[in-house]
Amino acid sequence: MDLGRLEGYASRDAFVATVRKKAYDYDFNCHGCSQAVVQCFLDVFGEENPVLFRAASPFAAGMSMTGHNCGALIGGLMVLGAVFGRNAMDEGVEGIVDGIRPARRLVRHFQGRFGTVNCRDLTQTDLADPVKADAYFAAGGLERCAAVTGEVAAFVGGLLYDEMQQRKAR
Repeated sequence: MDLGRLEGYASRDAFVATVRKKAYDYDFNCHGCSQAVVQCFLDVFGEENPVLFRAASPFAAGMSMTGHNCGALIGGLMVLGAVFGRNAMDEGVEGIVDGIRPARRLVRHFQGRFGTVNCRDLTQTDLADPVKADAYFAAGGLERCAAVTGEVAAFVGGLLYDEMQQRKAR
């Protein structure tokens, strides 16, 4: 993902608002929080990456509907990995560490903002149970999930925008 593409936005705030809305809309209208985050960034970077997009699919409703780690958070981590992750195994642990720093910032932000990283704790329901899922969504759950998805995209967008600015300054 070419961070230079972010220079087309008037400001950091404009970029963050764009990705927040795009990710929210994808999750609200199409469902699949992890894919919503990934597709949002593929769009803003003008990239087609069907493998990355498909790889995000099993993380809906917390790792394959288990209620474990939030899919939106995993999608954000996938985007950060696509930008900051190591390029080859022979880069060793040093190659991993650089990519982990921004990922840890996202996880800490998410944990601090929501008090958990688990989907079931966020939703207070079992989305794999159709009756419970229907009740959750009927009570405004889709909006709540989409808001979490938008928050992840906004935080990731801020990290990426800041990195673009730092690279320009070097």
